[in-house]
Amino acid sequence: MFFFGGMEKIDVSVLLPCLNEEQGVGVCIKKIQRVFRENLIGGEIIVIDNGCTDNTSEIAKSLGVNVIYEPKKGYGNAYLAGFKEANGDIIIMGDADNSYDFNDIPRFLNEMESSGADLIIGNRKYLKKGSSPFLHRYVGKPVFSYLLRFLFHLNISDSHCGFGAIKQSSLNNLKLKSNGMEFASEILIKAKKNKLKMKEIPIVYYPRMGKSKLRTFRDGGRHLKLILSEKLV
Repeated sequence: MFFFGGMEKIDVSVLLPCLNEEQGVGVCIKKIQRVFRENLIGGEIIVIDNGCTDNTSEIAKSLGVNVIYEPKKGYGNAYLAGFKEANGDIIIMGDADNSYDFNDIPRFLNEMESSGADLIIGNRKYLKKGSSPFLHRYVGKPVFSYLLRFLFHLNISDSHCGFGAIKQSSLNNLKLKSNGMEFASEILIKAKKNKLKMKEIPIVYYPRMGKSKLRTFRDGGRHLKLILSEKLV
């Protein structure tokens, strides 16, 4: 078991939202399972099938992972379904395309323990070649991160990183409801509004396995709409 502060066991739930991720999901699951074993972490992995038409779910089931189904399409919908099923005291959020290194899970847990943070967000500081399109790297990431700093005083350098950890007890207070990719902005804004303690740690970002589901302008527009609507609340 992984022990928090040397006393209490941490139960960790890793959520993997999936839409046709058969190329990467098995790699990610095996890596997470190895991290659990080697670091004595008592954890679970939940794959959220968000309308897969490939072998994603079959691969996950063959590796002994809990697979749930969310027919309502959208990154946010997948996470909202996963949160309802998660049993861990700490929830790890990550993508099933192998773009994030799940060997970093202990770093997130240790940072949460040492800093007392409620939410740990990865900062994709080290980008491997081919991991981030030009518009995302030089326009989307800096622009939206600036907006969140300016409008909500969020001291976050990479507001749309999909790798993070949050305490279940803190998550329950956020009342998240976003359906799509704008979920990434909503969780940060509501964490700030609820005065959660947030920390950011540098991570490496790798080229994804499989086809990207991001639609740059549509998803960017949804983020902007969410940010402006939350500012007016």
